[in-house]
Amino acid sequence: MKRRQALKNLGFSIGTITMTSTVVSLIQSCSKGSSWNPEFFSMDEAELITKTLNVILPPTSGIPGATELNLTKFIDGYIKHVLGDKEQLNIKSQAAKYLSSTLVTLSKNSVSSISDKEIDSRLSFYFKSDENQREIWQKENSTDASNFKFLITIRNRGISAFKINEYIGENVLAYSPIPGQQIGCVDLIEATGGKAWSL
Repeated sequence: MKRRQALKNLGFSIGTITMTSTVVSLIQSCSKGSSWNPEFFSMDEAELITKTLNVILPPTSGIPGATELNLTKFIDGYIKHVLGDKEQLNIKSQAAKYLSSTLVTLSKNSVSSISDKEIDSRLSFYFKSDENQREIWQKENSTDASNFKFLITIRNRGISAFKINEYIGENVLAYSPIPGQQIGCVDLIEATGGKAWSL
């Protein structure tokens, strides 16, 4: 899938996450246990974010997707334990608007009845809009502007969480448990087979 290949090739320029002890413990907790109650988002918001991330980062042959990697759990914990109060209030407001406007737009009564195809159409509306419209959304406070900003945040946090996930780091990206040798001026294809380095 072209989308997955593009994500594998992305640098950490999108949504960088600082590796603090809190973040490390969040990463470790995401691989433990299957039952989970969100700390920051509501259950409906978390379910919609999970569905959204699974469309952005779907499972492909040999590579688990956002749901299997528990990316929503990581993002929920990261926002709750790492971000400041002002950022949390902003994201909480955006999440509520994204949930309510998605249910209204799709004429749904519950998040569980929303299909991946419907999520994909919502993402296309925002991410495939023309540049002028995206610039307008960056400056205004409408519901669509809020949704656009929220989806950018979730996409960026999701990609960052994907790239620092232990499974992805060890099995998908170029990985060396004990880095040591420095070889300068070597083509990425020659050095790692074209894979970005795991963190």
